[in-house]
This record gives sequence, C-alpha cells and structure tokens, in this order.
Amino acid sequence: MPQPRSEIEEVFHSLLKNLNTAKLKLSESELVSSDFHSLFNTIQTDVLQLKSLLIEENQLTKTPSQTRTTMRSSSAIETKTDTTPQFVASNESTRDCDAMSGVKFTIDYLEARVKQCLLCLAIFPEGAVIRKQQLIHWWIGEGFVPDTEVGNGCCEELMYHGLIVPVKKEYSDEAHAFRMDPSIRWQVVEAAKENSFLEIDPQGNPVVGTTGRLVLIKGLDRVRVRVKFMRGSGGQGLISVYNVDQQYVHLDKSWFSGQRKLGTVQLGRCIGFREHHTELLKEWELKRIGACRNLRYLSLRGISKIESLPDSIGDLYNLIILDLKACHNLEKLTAAVTSLQKLQYLDVSECYLLDQMPRGLGRLVNLEVLKGFVVGSSKSKDPCRLIELSRLDKLRKLGISIGRQSVATDDELQQLAGLKNLRCISITWGVMASDKKQSLAYSGTVKTVESITDMQLCLPPKIEKLDLHCVPFREFPEWLSPTNLAALKKLYIRGGMLETLGAETGWGVEVLRLRYLRNLKCDWDAVLSLFPRLRFLENRECQNLASWPCNAEGIWQKLD
Repeated sequence: MPQPRSEIEEVFHSLLKNLNTAKLKLSESELVSSDFHSLFNTIQTDVLQLKSLLIEENQLTKTPSQTRTTMRSSSAIETKTDTTPQFVASNESTRDCDAMSGVKFTIDYLEARVKQCLLCLAIFPEGAVIRKQQLIHWWIGEGFVPDTEVGNGCCEELMYHGLIVPVKKEYSDEAHAFRMDPSIRWQVVEAAKENSFLEIDPQGNPVVGTTGRLVLIKGLDRVRVRVKFMRGSGGQGLISVYNVDQQYVHLDKSWFSGQRKLGTVQLGRCIGFREHHTELLKEWELKRIGACRNLRYLSLRGISKIESLPDSIGDLYNLIILDLKACHNLEKLTAAVTSLQKLQYLDVSECYLLDQMPRGLGRLVNLEVLKGFVVGSSKSKDPCRLIELSRLDKLRKLGISIGRQSVATDDELQQLAGLKNLRCISITWGVMASDKKQSLAYSGTVKTVESITDMQLCLPPKIEKLDLHCVPFREFPEWLSPTNLAALKKLYIRGGMLETLGAETGWGVEVLRLRYLRNLKCDWDAVLSLFPRLRFLENRECQNLASWPCNAEGIWQKLD
C-alpha cells in the first residue's frame, strides 16, 4: 500500500506529463486564442509551484547536511551574468541521488524532447561555457527539434527549471551561451547513462560505445578502431560525431562509409575555438561524406587546410545547417551547395580567400541565415549576384562582404529591400575611399572601387539590427537614415573612415556601438539629439570622443 506522499507524487507525475504533451500540441496549433495560452501558462505555473512544495516537503525529511547540499545545488536556478565559471568540488556528495532528488525529479519528468536536448550536455566538461547556437544545431542534426525557434524554446525551458545558467557578456541583455552547475552536471551525466544516451566513464567523460554518438575530446585515441567496433558489435552505426576540444582530428573513411543514420557531424571544436585552430588529418576523406544522406548538420568551423568542399556534398539532400565559418584556406564554395533545398543556415563568414559565391543560391528557398555572402568581382566567373537573394523570402539574417574589386549593378543594389523578413544585416567593406581608382568591367551600370563609397543600397524597412564594418565613406549616406530604417533598434559601426554621425534626427536606435573610428567627431549633446531613445552606448578606441560620459570600459547607460 503506497504512502500518501507517494500517491501525491504519482498524481503529480501524471499531471506534469499530460501538461507537457498539451504544451507541445498547443505550440503546434495556430487556432488557439491568446487567452487560452494565458490560461494554460497560469495552470503550468501552479503545477510547478506544487512541484516546489513537494521538493520542499521532501527536504524536511532529510538531515541538515543533506539539505544544505541540495540548497547549494539548487542555487544554479539564479541567473548569473558573469562569464567566469564558478567551480564546485565534484565529490560523492554532489552525486548523491538522495541529496539531489529535486534535480533528478525535474529531469525525470521533463517533456521527452526537452529531456533529450538536456542529455546532450553530458558530453561537455565541468565548467564549460557552451555556445547556444552550436548546441541547437546539434539538436536539429539529431532530429530533437525541427528548427532554431523550437530549439530556443527548449533552452528557455531548461533555464526555467534551473538546469542551465545563462552566461551573458557584460552590458548585454542577451545570452548566447550557458553553463551547468557541477552538481547538476553529474545528475545529467547519470541520466545520460540511465537512458543509454551516452556511455560515460567513472570520471564523467563520454566514451565510444554502442550508443552511436562519437564524442571527440582531448586524449581520445584510436578512434578508427573504436568506430569499427561500434559498427561490428550490433551497434546501429553512427548517429553523431561531435568534436568538443580535440585539435587534430584523425578523419577516417569509416566515419562516413555506410553511415546511413548519421545526422550530425561537428568537426570544428566548440570549446576554445577562438584560441586554437583545428586540423583534419586526411582531409580528402571528406569526399565520402556524400554517402551520409541523412546528415542534417555539418560544421567544419575553424578547420584549416580545407581549400574546397567535395561536389558530393550536393547529395546531402537533408542538410539543414552548413557551418564553414573561419575556414581560412577555403578558396571556393562548390556550386553543389545550390542543390541543398532544405538548407536553412549557411555560414561562410571569415573565409577571406573566397572571392565569389556560386550562382544558384536563389534556389535555396528555405534559407533563413546567410553569413559571408561575397559580392563578386570583375574576375569572377559566373558569380551569384545580390539580385538572386531577392528570392529568399525566409531570410532573417544576412552578412555581405564587399571586396576591393567587387562590382554591382544599380538594379541589384536595390534588391535587398524586397527581403521583407530580413531583421539583421551585416555589411563588411574591403575597400577604402583613398584606394586608387580601378576600372571594373561588368555589363550594366557598375560601381567602380572609388564609387562604391557612394553606392545607394536599399535596405528592408523592418531591419532591427545593422552592423557595418570598415565603412569606406566619410559622411552618412542617404540610405542610412531614420526615415528609411524606422524599425532599427541596434546600430553597430566598427572601423573605417566615418567622420560624422549625420544630421538627421529621429532615430529609434536604442543600442549604439562605435569601435575603432579614429576620424569620428561628434559632441555628446548632438548624439542625444540624433538618438533620443538611446539607452546603451559603447565607445571603444574612438580617440576624438574622449569627452563623452562613458566609464573606463567605454560604456554609457541611460539611468531609468
């Protein structure tokens, strides 16, 4: 005969499961009124309060030392904004199931999708700062979430339950990374083992086994032998290959040959990326990747020695995310990528040897994020032009690179205005106004290197964030005005020739970041007049703006 508290917990478990199922169905419905959403959220809050009461009641039955341990572990629920991980000793007490029953209780009754997302965190070492975007991409690769929006929702739920803590940059409202309290991490590691999600050694590190997830960490050797063992011992083959912090990746054909279930290949390291590069040994084995027809996420971010991608990449018809950021040796992006009809995310930013994009990108109608688009030069052979991007109705984020010899017709410079869903755009120039004039031949009315400084871009009116790098003009151009950009909330200008901030008032900008603008001159009163809604400003190494009322870090914030 169960005890009364056990009966209450059983009822609560059933209620929480049903609520999670209802929440999932509710999120997929477009016919539910906002009032019902509000009512549902109220009910969910009441249930979570009941959970807290149950946990609190459970704590009353524990010894004082056990209670202190649990309270210390639960402190991760509080949001912290510093970027320095707070380490807690990982000993037997932090792994004690009774002391951490509240956390285990929460993990056990997460909605199935959210729980799978959480278990992925078991691969990261204690104290690691985890990039949210890369983790969501992994979730998409595994099929746990269909897109970034749902992935963000899962992150919000994990933060709501206190299982992850957002890590915010100083003076930033947004969190692009997070970490786990060490005690909570041990609970996640235990859950990953119990659910056969990963095989974990006694130190809490993932090892290659039969779960189908190959995790690359420092000191992991003989990967080839272990992958063969995985395939030959009744295993299902690879599901994911994820590089946490291994610098030299011994790429082998066994990783791709016959791997029909492989959904994620993250070869560029996700920890310490900015400090160290990654190298593929036997990089030519990449040509076999076309056999992985179920692949949804491919990241070669930051990997050196890759000069081109194999044409077989065009066979990855399920690919959703292709991340090639900072592949510094990449000279050509194969036209085969234009066959990837399901592609939503393409990043070739910081690939400085690229001089054009392949023609046909306009066929990628599901593309939502495109970073590093290179405007072709007169020497480019059949490049993709800006006019093609006007077909990408779902595009939300766009990054454009305009090189020293880039050419663009008057017509195509106006095409960006047609991207009605575009909310964020970044433009980087590789040309300065002082450069020697060069004649650039291209059919139509072209912009030469000298006249590029006067190009008349036409940006979508709903742009919310504009990021300009190495601006070649001295005065604000006509297209950069509050009249044209009424929805703009964030304006970043980093480096270049700019001398003024214009004279047109009425900007709705709330966040203004100015960096490395040595020629810029503007009085503080003029800034407040130009940007009356300003609440945050950064002035970094703009030597003529020393009189502005910024702190030692160059930050000014409006007091509420």
